[in-house]
Amino acid sequence: MTRKLLLAFGLAGAAMLALYAYSVQLRHEFPGGDMENILVAAVDVKPGERLKRDHLGFRSWPMAYAPPDHYKKGGERELLGQQVTQTIKQGQPIVSSHFDLQPSDRLSKAIPKGQRAYTLPVDASGSLAGMLRPGDHVDVLGTFARNQGDTATVTLLQNVRVLAIGGERSREGENENQKAFGTITVAVDLEEAELLTFAVQRGPISIALRRDDDSETTQDVPDKNFGDIFETQRRSAFSRRHAQQKIEALKPQ
Repeated sequence: MTRKLLLAFGLAGAAMLALYAYSVQLRHEFPGGDMENILVAAVDVKPGERLKRDHLGFRSWPMAYAPPDHYKKGGERELLGQQVTQTIKQGQPIVSSHFDLQPSDRLSKAIPKGQRAYTLPVDASGSLAGMLRPGDHVDVLGTFARNQGDTATVTLLQNVRVLAIGGERSREGENENQKAFGTITVAVDLEEAELLTFAVQRGPISIALRRDDDSETTQDVPDKNFGDIFETQRRSAFSRRHAQQKIEALKPQ
């Protein structure tokens, strides 16, 4: 009885192997060819939306019928955050033509000649969090400890152009609620990049937003320290200077 059972199991196994081999042969001979997991829309995605992980799914697809510019599993990394330019229906393969992926979208194309893109960590809790936009200009300040143990704030760079906020380079959505950011990418020359690299290792960096049409720089900006806060005479001088600036701003141009 045992030999008959073993023989039956052996015949069944051989039949399964033969069936599998036949299915592989059919898959190669059938016009659809081999199957492969490709990227598809898990839900309907509308133009203007930025691609998120919950928009994405995968489906086994005959390679003979897959669009030529489709994305295989793993290809979603380069698409996350990209803006969709046309409707993608649920279950539809995602292709490169669904996005505006022109070379001009590359950050390297936005860097002015002779400068570098430098990503700078900033204090996201400040009042500018969520309000800064690519294309704005800022002054960069840092607060550092001196050798004597006291602390001072200095102006590192003035009138620096902002290329990106976090990972965002577009000005679109200015009327929407903006998320706080922890980094900005600015355009600086190589020596300025060295200064910033040295500075960020030694203290917190802050930024001050400039008026759109203000490109002037202030010469010989003095450091600020505890004396400017606690010494009455120096603090009063700040108040008088600020009041005079307000009066000058109200004068007819």
